Amino acid sequence: MIFISSCVYDKELAYLNDQNRALDKRVTRLEETIDKKLKDELESNLKSIHTSQAELGVEVGQLKSEMAKISGRLEENELIIKRTVERDLGEQDNIKAELVRLKQKVNDSDMQVRRQHEYLGLEPLEIKEDQEREAKEVEPKGPGEEPKVVEKDPKLKELELYETSMAFFREGKLEQAMDGFKNFLKEYPKSDRSDNAQFWIGECYMALRQYEQAILAYQEVIKKFPKGNKVPNAMLRQAVAFLEIKDKTSSSLLLKKIIKQFPKSSEAKIAQTKLNTIK
Repeated sequence: MIFISSCVYDKELAYLNDQNRALDKRVTRLEETIDKKLKDELESNLKSIHTSQAELGVEVGQLKSEMAKISGRLEENELIIKRTVERDLGEQDNIKAELVRLKQKVNDSDMQVRRQHEYLGLEPLEIKEDQEREAKEVEPKGPGEEPKVVEKDPKLKELELYETSMAFFREGKLEQAMDGFKNFLKEYPKSDRSDNAQFWIGECYMALRQYEQAILAYQEVIKKFPKGNKVPNAMLRQAVAFLEIKDKTSSSLLLKKIIKQFPKSSEAKIAQTKLNTIK
């Protein structure tokens, strides 16, 4: 009887062991299945992340390239605008100088005609007083008489000093140009070229990259010659100088002021273009 019970117990134990082994196998397979599934999902996610990163890297590269192109265009446009403004200013000064030269030439011709009439004993011509030649020269007289000294035309002296200073500027001799324009303002403070001279002092400082001094020089144009034609240009160049020292707020305010005060001017158009580029 004891033997039968023992056999039954052994069979039950064997059965339980088989069940445990089967259960262990199922658990092992389940774990392997779960591990494989997790691994596959992880690899898939990582692959997707790498793909997204690669695409994002390409997009970032494209954006950087576009930004570089835009920056290049802005710098190119700014250079074109600067050269255009400087060219226009130079042309205005050249026109004024040419008018003075032509007037002086007419005066010289009138004087020569008058002298020929005097030499030939003809009736003297009536020549307007403002067309008389006043260039400094020695005019010979009769025997025993002292030569008459005719005073040099102040306008001619004024033009020579201004043109000399402009020549220095065009040649890149900025310090000499600045000294010349300052001397011009000292000698001819009420000249119709005074606002031009003060403006070109600012341009000399700009070329020397002394932007704070340039801003002050342009301010003198605005303050001393408020009705002059150089005021819009002076304000525009002030705005550019403020940009150079990273003061976008002051630059923006000046550009808006130009647009408001001189809405139909070429400076207003340039100001609007430049304002659109400031963020």
